[in-house]
Amino acid sequence: MSWPAPQIPPELITPQSARGTTDDFIRAIAVGTDFDGRTVLDGIDLAIRRGEVFVIMGPSGCGKTTMLRHLCGLNRPTTGSVFVDGQDIFALPEAELQKLRLRTGLSFQGGALLGSLSVLDNVALPLRENTELDDELIRDIARMKLEMVGLLHACDLLPANLSGGMKKRAAIARAIVLDPDIIFFDEPSAGLDPVTAAEVDNLICKLNQVFGITMVVVTHDLPSAQCIADRVAVFFDGRVAALGEKEDVWTSHDPRIRDFIERRMREADERTIDVAEFIAI
Repeated sequence: MSWPAPQIPPELITPQSARGTTDDFIRAIAVGTDFDGRTVLDGIDLAIRRGEVFVIMGPSGCGKTTMLRHLCGLNRPTTGSVFVDGQDIFALPEAELQKLRLRTGLSFQGGALLGSLSVLDNVALPLRENTELDDELIRDIARMKLEMVGLLHACDLLPANLSGGMKKRAAIARAIVLDPDIIFFDEPSAGLDPVTAAEVDNLICKLNQVFGITMVVVTHDLPSAQCIADRVAVFFDGRVAALGEKEDVWTSHDPRIRDFIERRMREADERTIDVAEFIAI
């Protein structure tokens, strides 16, 4: 398919970040989103390659989770288009969109496990809802996916009995149960201790390396992004501030990128209150 040309300004693209290759699997073109008169995303262009781990980073409120919801087809943007494997997902008939959704896995920030179902039944649910496999085979597949994420021993537990890291892994097992081509992750390491976060990062990397799944990860966890990313996009105020190989983004000279990566406070502005001065008044 002939892709419409993206409109990312050249100065925002680091030297090694090729765009518009024939192996692009997901393309966002001029995506813009407004909520209640406020611009959340402003003309975003992204090209995500087949089989890569693509990380979207940025400070809270920059629009990265909104972008993720557009990329996976949950929400239609105000303007622009999203293409997956050459198909404009918001122009597809419902039946075709559903087929595309079955090729997509989602791992939500809080896990989004159903509290009344066991871990095994949570993982098996997509198979029960979308296939005609017999129940014993469904349970066998669910067990296999749980074993892949190191959680088979917890298959009979309810989500309330899981630790934070176990919930994340159960959510990943459910996301891969239909053998998707794409998995979208929203803050996969959020709320986890450093060791558990590293375990989740390692799991994401291994799934990508073994199965070649295209992965799109939203995170503001810098060590996690450094570990898992092939390429990175950094959002600021609803726009792409940097895009490229992670090594290039990490060595960017843009002051905003440096402040974000080095965890430095931005200069105060008129909206900022110095608490110490405020109390002293």
